[in-house]
Amino acid sequence: MENLFWWGAVFVLIILYTLQSLFTKLYTEKYPGKPENAASVLTVASGITVVIITFFCFSLCSFTFNPYSILIGALNAVALYGYNYFIVKASSSGPYSILMMFNLSGGIIIPIIAALIMGWDSSWDTTFQIILNTVSILAIISAVYMVSVKKEASADGKSTESGKKSGISASFILSCLGLAVCNGVYGIFLTLQNQTEAAGGEANRDEMVITTFFFAALISFVLGLIREKGAFLGAFRQNKISAMYLIATSLVFALAINLIVIIIPHFDTTILYTIDNSSVLIMSVLISWIFFKEKLSRLNVIGISIMVLALVCMNLLPAIVL
Repeated sequence: MENLFWWGAVFVLIILYTLQSLFTKLYTEKYPGKPENAASVLTVASGITVVIITFFCFSLCSFTFNPYSILIGALNAVALYGYNYFIVKASSSGPYSILMMFNLSGGIIIPIIAALIMGWDSSWDTTFQIILNTVSILAIISAVYMVSVKKEASADGKSTESGKKSGISASFILSCLGLAVCNGVYGIFLTLQNQTEAAGGEANRDEMVITTFFFAALISFVLGLIREKGAFLGAFRQNKISAMYLIATSLVFALAINLIVIIIPHFDTTILYTIDNSSVLIMSVLISWIFFKEKLSRLNVIGISIMVLALVCMNLLPAIVL
């Protein structure tokens, strides 16, 4: 029964992160200011929201000032800012499909490597599990490319990838690598907080969340002031629709980040991060198909099918075979 409860929590987490992705997309589209300021404003607003909700609702107004926990949070804030920076830079300079492949790869593989080195993950204990996990992860990463490719008709009537540039530049690849590293490091720090006794483990996880998003908001605000000077304060002006999506994104994100730090101790990193990253991508594509009438190509459908099959095998086969 307890196991079922935590799997239910993972399902809720997937829904929350999917909603965050959806609301972020809608907010970016409706943001009334300069497009390049939307990410900074969102980071500041969501960061402050996470701090407030975590402090009053999850930590119940307590903050222990554990130096190690605060250090992890500060470093994670840098990773979070880097993630936002690289995803904007990469999305403006190359194919979305390759960007997502790097993003998901980093979010899955880097935390797994760290967990194996630190001895946090028991899902690689047998030869069968090693082979199964490796094949499944490679299949999922390949499927990410297929799921993320967007097709649109070109002037000559042929189908081309939406947003595809004339070539893949070195700058784009470096941005994708930066995105992968930041996404992976972010996951490592979330796990590190829960697994490390010096950081207070579960007792101080709220402190780490508060520190991470306080510094992320501060970094974004300061760099926004430097970039835009006094004009950056005007970037926070919203219309009714953009304000609604900004609030929705911030609230959903606050719930999601607090839920994942609660869930982490109850799952192996391999299972949790693979399911979370892959399922959110699948759900986002399906929402775009159902609600935004975005067409799914045959390649998209094959990619989704491969990803679902790999996730099922990864989670059910060990229980059947071992």
